[in-house]
Amino acid sequence: MEESQGFTSMQDFTVYNEYIPLNEEPNDEDDVTITPQHKEELKAAFGHKTIGFFGGLSLLVGNMTGPGMVGICLQFQQGGWFFTIAGFILILVCSSLAALFMAEAMATLPGNPRFQLRVEFSMLCRFYFGKWGYAVAQVFINVALQATNIASIIVCAQIMDDMLISIFKKTCGLVAYPKVEWMCVNTPVDSSSPFPDSYYMFFTLGYLVVLVLIIPLGFLNLDDNIIVQIGAVILMFCITSSWVIMFFINGLNPSYMPTIGTPRGIAQIMGNVMFNYSYITTVPSWINESKPTVNIKKSIWLSSSFSTFIFIAIGVFGALSFPNMKDDSNILSIINASHMANTFTRILVYIFPFVVLASSIPVYSIIVRYNLMQNNLLPKLVANGIAVILPWTIALPFMTGDGLNQISEWASLFFSSIANFIIPLLLFIRSVYFRKSKKTMSADQRRILKTLVLETVDWEKNQEMLRFEEHHTMFKVFGKLNRDKSNIVAIICLGILGILIPFVIITNFVFPN
Repeated sequence: MEESQGFTSMQDFTVYNEYIPLNEEPNDEDDVTITPQHKEELKAAFGHKTIGFFGGLSLLVGNMTGPGMVGICLQFQQGGWFFTIAGFILILVCSSLAALFMAEAMATLPGNPRFQLRVEFSMLCRFYFGKWGYAVAQVFINVALQATNIASIIVCAQIMDDMLISIFKKTCGLVAYPKVEWMCVNTPVDSSSPFPDSYYMFFTLGYLVVLVLIIPLGFLNLDDNIIVQIGAVILMFCITSSWVIMFFINGLNPSYMPTIGTPRGIAQIMGNVMFNYSYITTVPSWINESKPTVNIKKSIWLSSSFSTFIFIAIGVFGALSFPNMKDDSNILSIINASHMANTFTRILVYIFPFVVLASSIPVYSIIVRYNLMQNNLLPKLVANGIAVILPWTIALPFMTGDGLNQISEWASLFFSSIANFIIPLLLFIRSVYFRKSKKTMSADQRRILKTLVLETVDWEKNQEMLRFEEHHTMFKVFGKLNRDKSNIVAIICLGILGILIPFVIITNFVFPN
């Protein structure tokens, strides 16, 4: 086992600092200080190491089982079961390896062998790739998460308006264009919103209800949201289990799902599959707030395997249960239109989007805020405005139609695929070269490390993480492979994903969903 060096107090860091190799002479600008007031602000602005094993599993599963689930049945029917299952297994392995490789890159930072320091996604890029890497990381993680949030807000608001019509027989909103007026509608329509597509809204009642329910959670910390994530995952599992039971009751017909699908269906497999595993950007924040005894490797493999099991179960049995699904159909519309539809199934159809979408909105907002606040980039008030308020504001005029939804989908596709699959692997590869150089640090890297040390507020709680030898290896990707062989695996994954991601983008142009 590669020997790990660490420190559990500021005094230890001072001693450790004396023999960290430098390739530049330190200067006065390397000195980093932090005021007691800012230290107190950090304690309130970031969560602490309180997330347990089950809470972490719920968070990861919740970030994987998102809106892409509703189209899995159609994908199995159009793409065929063989290539679709193969695609899920391939991305399961690649995404899990990417997440673990990034965790190992975090642990490579001097003094962070068991994640004693708080290191967010963007600061990890800053340490290994400098200021340009930091700027690129901020752009990619912010656009990826914010685009997903904007689309989720729009969908949740539209579904809430439909629910209000079902329960109270109408929903209302304030029209901004073509003229300012109060409008009420009482009939659901085939389009995404019950309001006319040509109208722009200041707000709708559905939007306000969703805002009141969700936006307060975005101002909390990640560890404060874990109870919501646990509840959401339990509900999601109950709903999907009831669907599988309904599929069996409805009857399964092997002729409904081919072994090999149509060329169009096969071409769309990887895009639809990868969309479900865009959780890797959330891994650093989760690790930062996990209890020291949480097994990182086990958590990632279990959560990704469990999510994949749910994807395949819903996809296979749903495709076998309903024939000739239309190109624009999803599991929600299929269940509502089936002869088995009743009050109970309709309630589940309305609840499901909130379980998989609404629960992830505050998580993504919090992670954006964390990345904007670390290294004192922005004050908490401004970071909250960008992370929490901005996506709700952008979504406001686009409650009708699907123009912005399409833009958000494309932005999420490009930025999310790079941020979740390419950057984590590049970080690990760079960390291997950093270790080979005997962790020789530039003056900028030394300054970054000092800043991370000063901004970390859990020193006393982190002391126990170095007591047990196994705690130093339970995040490693391959316990029995040396770093050179692990590096080869990372390069292979990077090559596979480097081919798949452009292919996914091209096929989405040729065969738009």
